[in-house]
Amino acid sequence: MSSTYRETVVDGYNLIHKLGKAGPGASMADLRERLEAMLARYRQKARRHVILVYDGGSGPKPLTLTGAVDVTFSGTVKSADRWIIDHVRSLGVRATMTFVVSSDREIQRYSKAYGAKCVDSETFIDELAAMGIAIDKDGRRKGQQSGVKMNKNASGLLSDKEVDYWLGLFARKR
Repeated sequence: MSSTYRETVVDGYNLIHKLGKAGPGASMADLRERLEAMLARYRQKARRHVILVYDGGSGPKPLTLTGAVDVTFSGTVKSADRWIIDHVRSLGVRATMTFVVSSDREIQRYSKAYGAKCVDSETFIDELAAMGIAIDKDGRRKGQQSGVKMNKNASGLLSDKEVDYWLGLFARKR
């Protein structure tokens, strides 16, 4: 992924369905939380603004910051697909600095027409795995231990373990 892209826009439920179920009895809220944790790590590594768009909600809602990822529900009047297309169109020339993640052909066709780069959800999952961001059914990076030791002397960005620790601590309080 080229560093010229400054923003990643993700078709939330499209990507969730490509990731598969987190485990037996996993709720949609659990699956959204899993995706948001994955994208928080992606944002940290890729250094890109991330907008995660889901279908539904009681009405169009402004972007809300949940950790490191901006999340919006498209509302009942507009689909997430339409929200993404309208957002990319609204960027004008800045659309060329936007990376759109969706396997939906209509989103890809319109986004490319406005100048954005598009990738299908399966390819994005492979790219996340190549970045070390593959997630198992428990919401941890594969090979990660469940205990987290914080490095209090570290400077700069948080490690994946530290991000997981804080997301786990605060995600339950929503």
